[in-house]
Formats: sequence, C-alpha cells, structure tokens
Amino acid sequence: MKAHDYLLEQMNWPTIKEKMEAGMDTVIICTASVEQHGYHLSELTDTIIGQATGILVAEKLGNALVAPVIRPGLSEHHIPMVGSLTLRSEVYRGIIEDYVTCYKRHGFKKVIIFSSHGGNFNENEKIVKNLQEIHPEIQFSSALSLMGLMELMTQFEKKFGLVEGSCGHGGAMETSVMLHIAPDQVDMDKATPGYIGPMTEDVLNKLFENGIVGLTEVGILGDPRQAKPEWGEYFLDLLSDEIVKAVKKDFRLLGSEYRR
Repeated sequence: MKAHDYLLEQMNWPTIKEKMEAGMDTVIICTASVEQHGYHLSELTDTIIGQATGILVAEKLGNALVAPVIRPGLSEHHIPMVGSLTLRSEVYRGIIEDYVTCYKRHGFKKVIIFSSHGGNFNENEKIVKNLQEIHPEIQFSSALSLMGLMELMTQFEKKFGLVEGSCGHGGAMETSVMLHIAPDQVDMDKATPGYIGPMTEDVLNKLFENGIVGLTEVGILGDPRQAKPEWGEYFLDLLSDEIVKAVKKDFRLLGSEYRR
C-alpha cells in the first residue's frame, strides 16, 4: 500500500468512512516540530520523519490511519536559531486535545500519540494521561518514551560502529533517515558536527534549560557526516517496530487485543 492509503489528509471523507467501517478504528497522531537542524537539514526535518514513521506504524498495525502531523511543537531550546518555531504548552496541549475530540466524534476507538521531536515527549506523557481521564471510552497509547528512543539511537551507533553521541539532533541517524526519505531536504556539503558525547541526564537538563546553543553553535548533537540512506531505512524500520511493540503492549494492558 502507498502513503495515501494511510494519510487522512489525503483522503476524501467517504474513503475514510469506508476504511473505518472495514475495521480501521485507530488513529495515529504524531507531534513534530519546525526548528533548526544545523547547516545541512531543513527545518521541516522532524515533520517529514514523523509522517514517514506514522505511515510505517500504520502499515504494520494493519488497522490504523495517520492524522495530519502536528507542528510546530515545543522547541524553546532551538529558538535562538532563526526560523525555529515553538508553541506555548497550553496551545500545544489544546491542539492535541482538539484532534482527539474530533476523531472521537468520528468514531475512532483507539488513539496513538507519539513524537518525532525530543522536546515534546514529557508533555505528551502528561497529555495522554489526562486524555485517558477525559475520554475513558477511548484507548490511548503514548508509544515510545524518550529514553526508549535514545536506546534505539545507541543501538544504531553500535551497529554501524559510530562514536557514542553521533546520533543526536541532526546527527548521523536523522541525517540518514532524511537521505532515505527526503534527500532533496539534505545538503551534505554543509554537514557539520556539533556536540558529540553521551546524552546523560545532566546533558539533557543543560540542553532544555539553556538551549542547544549552550552545547553547540552549529545546532547539531552528533556527527552527520557519516550518514547513509540505507542506514536511514534500517532505523525507520527499527523505530516503527518498537513503536508497534509499545502500542500493542499498551492496548493489551487496557484490555484490548490488537490485531496485526
């Protein structure tokens, strides 16, 4: 199946209705960002990656459709670099809540909310918890945690023999994914490494408290120069597999068997 078979925004309403009547009762909502990604990637990077991930997750689940990606996100730590956008947390929360309200009215029974941008994760967990209380008849999954994503990035580094810390914001992993799905948004001649090192809790706290400029003038966490499109294909498959596992676990815990 092709992307337009899963993307709600590319369907007409009778098609959506037919798919829901055929058992597609789950909607996938990705929250992304519009923010700087160094010298070599466009500011749409997280949105592009988020949509591609959502499509793969929908395909692997078998009964899910993908909502329009929510962006901008929570990107205060990137604001010092021009073009980056950030929402107030209450506005961001309101957009997600309104998405869910609309899809509930349309008849969706399960909602998956995941993020393709690190700055959204903590808020998403709070939002999902609150949504479960507001809409007890809907089943929710917040999919992969930030720490879970970081573990996948570590796995990526080890598999391809990269230095620890090569795969942060705009680094080898994101650049590889973009080379795979949107090479026109990548200028490898301008790929420049930024902060390279373990993403410890202290480093993350410094990032979110002082902004990315507190770690790097380039705006990159990691080293994009070694990126390869085939590595991006590998990571997208790995990421979507892990999201599917997390979603199925969440829905089983909520008392629903999730079919493949």
